[in-house]
Amino acid sequence: MALEGCAKIVKILMFIFNFIFFVAGIVVLAVGIYVNVVDGDFAQILPSFSYLSAGNLLIACGVIVLVVGFLGCCGAIKESACMLLIFFFLLLLILILEIAAGALAFTYRSQVKGFVIKDLTAGLSQYNKSQSLTKAWDVLQSELKCCGVNGSSDWTTTPNVTLNGARFPDSCCDPAFEKGCAATGTAWMEGCQPKLTMKLEDNIYIVGAIGIAFGLIQILGLVFSMCLFCSLRDGTKA
Repeated sequence: MALEGCAKIVKILMFIFNFIFFVAGIVVLAVGIYVNVVDGDFAQILPSFSYLSAGNLLIACGVIVLVVGFLGCCGAIKESACMLLIFFFLLLLILILEIAAGALAFTYRSQVKGFVIKDLTAGLSQYNKSQSLTKAWDVLQSELKCCGVNGSSDWTTTPNVTLNGARFPDSCCDPAFEKGCAATGTAWMEGCQPKLTMKLEDNIYIVGAIGIAFGLIQILGLVFSMCLFCSLRDGTKA
């Protein structure tokens, strides 16, 4: 009787865990879609990071969490040893992938600056030639309050840049993005490369912290699912 009571508690905990996991998946998916809609143009300026953009990562994680959470809920309610075992291995695989991705992110963090310089320099010459890159540069400069890769002079010293006679784009202007201000206004002093590099490096730490938190929660899910699986395998119904 004591074992049956413990199995019931584990079943309830398993269901609660996976329900929270499922809801978290919906939230992560919604945030990912929102980020892609809001920052989709901004991502155009960094092709080296396009497949690792925050929006894409959140959408992928949200879908995976939704599927795994749903599987865990069904396994707990139906007391299906097979579904619980599949849930266990999927959750374990996700945990291993998170650890590997985190290790790679911190390993290649030092290379972020190089990728940013390469992408920004290449995108600079496409200003007023590519609509998506033009909008991306304007968003980048107005939001981060920066100008050019390393400074406003990049707009006049970089070959093949088309500005129609202006010294720099209007989005470089201090204090506001005003039409025609490049002719009379003052550009932001700092280049975009240092600010964007710092922002991306900070994001790696944030993602790492979130990954650690999710990892701890996933370990609980692994323990609950295996305990319930063992109870069902041994013939003790919760």
